[in-house]
Amino acid sequence: MKTILTNLFIGFFLILPAEAFRVDGLKTPQSFIVDPALGDYFISNINGNPVSRDNNGFIIKLDASGKPLFSIRGGSPQITLHAPDGLALKGNHLYVTDIDSVRWFDKNNGTPLGHIDLTGIGVKRVRGLAFDDENNLYVSDVLANAIYKIETGNDHKISIFKKDNHLGNPSGMVYDSVRKRLIVVTRATGKILAVGMDGKITPVIQKTFKNLHGIDWNREGDLLVSDESAGKVYRIKKFSRTEIVRENILTPAGISFDYARNLILVPSSKGNLAFTIP
Repeated sequence: MKTILTNLFIGFFLILPAEAFRVDGLKTPQSFIVDPALGDYFISNINGNPVSRDNNGFIIKLDASGKPLFSIRGGSPQITLHAPDGLALKGNHLYVTDIDSVRWFDKNNGTPLGHIDLTGIGVKRVRGLAFDDENNLYVSDVLANAIYKIETGNDHKISIFKKDNHLGNPSGMVYDSVRKRLIVVTRATGKILAVGMDGKITPVIQKTFKNLHGIDWNREGDLLVSDESAGKVYRIKKFSRTEIVRENILTPAGISFDYARNLILVPSSKGNLAFTIP
């Protein structure tokens, strides 16, 4: 794999012409996503205890080659970011989960645009984000065994979409637009579940894993999932056959897929780095 080596904290980076790249010098990175409109990348960094309201988390934006463009840093003027985790883009808005809140920023310059405090509905630790076809944003609560719904087109109205112990500590999520359901990976039970719009929970496949964290679709409509404890990224073809894409990864977290470049985007939370798999 060709490399972009980046040290975010001493201001030095080496750029090599490549499609695949690696970013070092991160601080407990959790999610790694691409902006499909512009081809830039975003990586969320907890930078400390994942439940501490220390306002020192940050999100870094990189260009298509892996070069840092700017960062959204907790503690900067008008910005609060304690432990940024899951990321999702809709238009010019970059959404992020942050312990008991969802925040959103202008993806182009990092300006804070809004904040939802979820403590009123019993939130414990929010993580994954997924949009449906109607611009509703779903938020997984990995400790409360819940999924919340935010109607972004209706003044960000909040409701509990599903709360059930069978969710098994839900982590990453994607929306299945063909079957009109969420597909959720679980941390506690290692299952991949479908949650219909009627709230019905069903297993997607019978195989169980260890501690799943991230999920996305690839170009062929196969699922890609990351198993933190096993240190593996899997490909699940046609909801049946499971293949190992890469193993021996230190705590792969919120993975995603870059359709334009055909790259899997992998943050290693304990490795303090992120890389792509061609």
